[in-house]
Amino acid sequence: MYNWNEHALRIRPSQGDFGIDVIVPTSHTPARWDVYQVKKFATNLDTNQKAQIDKSFRRVLIALVRGKVPLNDWYLVTPLDPTLNNLQDWFEETPARAVEALAEDSDLEVTAAELDTINEWLEAPDRIIAWKGLNFCETLAGDYPRVIDYYLHGGRDRLRDAVADLAALLRVDSALRVHDSAAPGEGSAAVLEPGDIRDHLSRLDRVLDTDPHFRYGYSLDLRPPDLHSEPRLVAATQEQISDDRWLTVKIYARSPQSLEERPIPMKLEFSFEDDDEDRAAFETWRKYGKPFEGAASFSVRLPGGLSTDGEVGRIRLSPAAVEGAVHRRRLRIVDPDGTSLAELTFTMSSATGLDRTGSWGQGSDESGVLSAEFLLDGTALSGTCNFTLAPVAGLDARKVLPALRFAAALTTPNTLQASTEYGPFRDFSAIPAGDPLAEPALAGFVEDLDTIQTVTNVPVQVPDVEILSSEDIRQIRRAASLIRGKTSVGSWTDLTFEKHEEIALNPGDHYQISLFEPLSAPINSTTLPLGYMDRTALSAQVDSVDGNTVRIVPHSSDAVYSNFAPELPAELNGQRAVRFRPAEEPQVTVDTAE
Repeated sequence: MYNWNEHALRIRPSQGDFGIDVIVPTSHTPARWDVYQVKKFATNLDTNQKAQIDKSFRRVLIALVRGKVPLNDWYLVTPLDPTLNNLQDWFEETPARAVEALAEDSDLEVTAAELDTINEWLEAPDRIIAWKGLNFCETLAGDYPRVIDYYLHGGRDRLRDAVADLAALLRVDSALRVHDSAAPGEGSAAVLEPGDIRDHLSRLDRVLDTDPHFRYGYSLDLRPPDLHSEPRLVAATQEQISDDRWLTVKIYARSPQSLEERPIPMKLEFSFEDDDEDRAAFETWRKYGKPFEGAASFSVRLPGGLSTDGEVGRIRLSPAAVEGAVHRRRLRIVDPDGTSLAELTFTMSSATGLDRTGSWGQGSDESGVLSAEFLLDGTALSGTCNFTLAPVAGLDARKVLPALRFAAALTTPNTLQASTEYGPFRDFSAIPAGDPLAEPALAGFVEDLDTIQTVTNVPVQVPDVEILSSEDIRQIRRAASLIRGKTSVGSWTDLTFEKHEEIALNPGDHYQISLFEPLSAPINSTTLPLGYMDRTALSAQVDSVDGNTVRIVPHSSDAVYSNFAPELPAELNGQRAVRFRPAEEPQVTVDTAE
């Protein structure tokens, strides 16, 4: 049944298992289970055997109401097809007999509410209570003969078929190309090409795919491929079989029960010096469950003839996938007054140490640049937390800014607080003295980049500040300051422009002037337009007028005031212009030469 449905799960006999043999989560609602009650009855049912089946059905109904078993449908599996009498006069009445017996059972004392729940389950639309007999069992045996051969025939059939397929592999010379007729320099350079061995690889796969518990993947590569966690992958071996060829074999469980039916024994032996770092890391793993890697000798009884004995290498111990299930935690930094300085949500995984006195947790924020690691001591009721900041150059400023704010606040006298995804914060620990994880100046600079992001659709990325010039930094900060609404004060010397013919300007006249200039900043290795600067000088004097060419200079003050303008005023019709306002007179507009 494991081969028939990879999600099937055999229930190990124990007290309180309600006699359930095999459960299969339903495909449409995995949280609900189909129960398969397996009996070995192969001949006509006698009274005792029928009583056993009745008892099994009553127990599964008790599991429904008292064991909170999410029962979906129920199947009797036995290598016996029912007679018409068995089916109509006995099996179809099994639910009614069960309800009647439960109602009269003085030991169980089934309540009226429990009986209502049972009847509601029995009367549900599309409820299936079925007999899967000899035909079902023979179909399974026909579909998965390797299981029968493995358990009942000692592998005779598998051996016979394997010998036949291997013999076909040894006849590979019959498929070799004949190159004698090819002219020199023509035809294939290889005696056997990859395309010639498809059938042989298929035969080889059939030879290997006869294990009822495991499947095997294999590859031959010029260099050893990286190994990663995969669904159902339980082990892998890599071996250099020639100077430049690596053989990789992967072992996959056919079902979640494969390792229960065929465990893989392993023996590890570590050897440490008294002051060895590996010893300290091993002790941390044993107490907290933090992954550990160290030198060890090991023996493993792997399936598929891949066992090793007395090998020496580096061993990594890490949490199982289920134990490391992710959860979300919020961390916050507050100052001595309790004011929140920064808050982040971390996606965490955790593990428990071998002696169950501590736990290890690790995760990262949503940007992925700030990582946190916790070691929690359940005995001392204390813990530590370490943070690591990854390089942010090349990443979007908006995404990494919250992490940088948090990292910049990781300094004394602030306090680290923790909470679940929802709920109140609790103090975790005071932040010790030392430099913050991120310089406040860097966080402030990325804050400027985030401000610039508000006026452009182009993603603003964090540059490598080590190679950024001081002038580039100045321009970025000036642009951000203007965009935030601050006024920049500077000075000016003179300005020359072309006026309209009909505009009269006389040397010596005193004006207030306003000039719109493009605002840009060096972003993403280019000059990014951001809008305009409205630059205003409160005191300007016409120095000379030569035809339509006008030169103006500061009068009583050379101060110029700059403010941000997302776009040019509508009255300028998209043209750059100098706007004049003589004392006590309305403002006039003069176009400038492009």
